[in-house]
Amino acid sequence: MKFGIDKARMLPHQRAFWDAPSFMKLLVGGYGCGKTHIGALRMLFLSYINRPYPVLYVSPTYPQARRTIIFTLEAMLHNSRIRYDYNRTYHEFLIPGWGGLIWIASGEIPNSLKGPNVAAAGIDEPFIQRKETFDVVLSRVRESKAKLNEIFLTGTPEQLNWGYDVAMNDEKKYDLSLIYGRTQDNTHLTDQFIQMLHDAYDENQRAAYMNGIFVNLTKGRVYGYFNRHKHIDRQEIGSDRKVCAGIDFNVDYMTAELFIDDGKRIHFFDEIRMSDSDTFALANMLHERFPGITVYPDASGDSRKTSSKKSDHTILRDKGFKVVAPSKNPAVKDRVNAVQRMLRADEITIGNCPFLIKDFERVVWKNGEIDKLTDKSLTHASDAAGYPVSFLHPVKIDKSYEQPSHWSV
Repeated sequence: MKFGIDKARMLPHQRAFWDAPSFMKLLVGGYGCGKTHIGALRMLFLSYINRPYPVLYVSPTYPQARRTIIFTLEAMLHNSRIRYDYNRTYHEFLIPGWGGLIWIASGEIPNSLKGPNVAAAGIDEPFIQRKETFDVVLSRVRESKAKLNEIFLTGTPEQLNWGYDVAMNDEKKYDLSLIYGRTQDNTHLTDQFIQMLHDAYDENQRAAYMNGIFVNLTKGRVYGYFNRHKHIDRQEIGSDRKVCAGIDFNVDYMTAELFIDDGKRIHFFDEIRMSDSDTFALANMLHERFPGITVYPDASGDSRKTSSKKSDHTILRDKGFKVVAPSKNPAVKDRVNAVQRMLRADEITIGNCPFLIKDFERVVWKNGEIDKLTDKSLTHASDAAGYPVSFLHPVKIDKSYEQPSHWSV
């Protein structure tokens, strides 16, 4: 079987990535700029040129791999009528037509990536993975009989972490080519998609998530758009309003942020905060004031047992509350972005919630993570408020768009 690449149909940054002569090539780009697409195509090419030696493709998690790199590889092979077998147990693609072998792996546990030599490797969304994952992958690309040893990375810049150090390559540790891709340079995207991204993010976020530029989004206040002069509103809540609550489970502190939501705006009007407590006590106090309301708790409470043999969610349901939560919590970044977007748009107001106000003014980033250790009294209220905000008003990014066929066989 012959394998051909139509580079004329690639976007300029995809073509620059493809033609980069270095051992390591890095495409840093905004959402929708075609990173995963060109990465999957490159992986197929590397499996072809290096046959029969295996190549390795790493995603942050296996569920994410199924939604991104596996989905894209299967779509390319199917659309090109190339027979393949994907073993879901061993996470590997076998392409009989040219004897190609692609191993799919998760970067969650870096030591699990150790194994035989591979001819080449790719890492999708490396900047949300650990440096140890990159190091292990780097150590495995050493198959001496391969025609083309190569490592590529495709991702959106998340923070000034190890990935930034690798990309800048100031110490010249790597034979590396760095290519940037902008969302708006993908001519296959609609104007509506690009405008949606523009409206969803602030200036710094647009630099990272649309232009692929490394920006320190994890420095200073986490909720930088909160302004007590704009967002504090002591309005009275009518008895006919539908009250809900966001809940964070901790022995210190059990926290419920009470709110009303009219579909466009959220008003947090009161809060419950209990020290040295448990979910039963919180449920009882909440029941006394607002029995049977809808609550939006920490999703991990469906399996975690803070204070008994029952899960936190079960305790709430047994008390008559309607529990609404996703199967797992969104990424912290997505939750913070949802809150920040609503604060920026003046769509969040706060009444008698001193701990939530304190959080919004004092919670900060530390080493790329929310600082939960310097002052352990912080973050509980903002976490509790963030769960319903991110569930009811997520930053919606519809990434569905048509991709061109870049290749032929």
